[in-house]
Amino acid sequence: MNYKEEIKAVAFDYDGTLIDFDYQASELTKTALKRLVESEYKVALVSGRPCFLALKAFKEAFGDLKLDYIFGCNGSEVMDCKSGETKILYPLKAEEVQDIARFFHEPYLYMGIYEGETFLVDKIPEDPEIIEWMNARWLTPVYHDHSKNEKPRSKVIILNKKQDREREQEYLKTIDLSAYSSFYSSPYCFEIAPKGVSKASSCAYLAKLLDCSMEQILSFGDNDNDMDMLKATTGVIMDNAREDLKAQIPLHTGAVDKEGIFGFLSENHLI
Repeated sequence: MNYKEEIKAVAFDYDGTLIDFDYQASELTKTALKRLVESEYKVALVSGRPCFLALKAFKEAFGDLKLDYIFGCNGSEVMDCKSGETKILYPLKAEEVQDIARFFHEPYLYMGIYEGETFLVDKIPEDPEIIEWMNARWLTPVYHDHSKNEKPRSKVIILNKKQDREREQEYLKTIDLSAYSSFYSSPYCFEIAPKGVSKASSCAYLAKLLDCSMEQILSFGDNDNDMDMLKATTGVIMDNAREDLKAQIPLHTGAVDKEGIFGFLSENHLI
């Protein structure tokens, strides 16, 4: 593919793709994004975070650089960065959240829902790993009984301590989540969204806006929740991804701490 001529938009995962695991962006990544934003390509951030938190995180790392779109909650919502308008594309119904709450009552799991900068949780966390995850996202935990939820929500998050992931995976085998989309976005974070919603559906929405094909969207990611997007578009996987994920995607680039974004964009004449 002649990327320079055929690509119309570039979509980025955030954590582990644009920023490293200390929540920092390198100077070359900043340069790459600046050049790309100043080009003719549309640029979108496709994040597991809600749009307003994704924008806040992006501004902290990249300053006043202007994106075109932010897709939040793994495709459930979209922000037009020029107008500032945000809308939920695919909400979980109130009764669906109640249904999910009936499954997740294990003492080592935390069920959470975004509500602005408040994070509604079924128990207040004491574990440092979970607290660090919330602090990195500027979230304040507040107790909430999800079984009595009365609002539509963008998604549900199930948090676990890293050492509990194995028994969580065994527990997940005992429950039926076939009515929803579900996936890990990090070792700590299992996410549940409306059926069919993914980062790929974000790119489909973007392709419709731009009147282009999915192949004309170049995307970058590194984790489980990026895989649908990488497979549906011209996807590039970061070298910091797990080996089983890298084996599924033909196009690779360097790790987030090895200037993978700058390398691919510059080598292929997109910047």
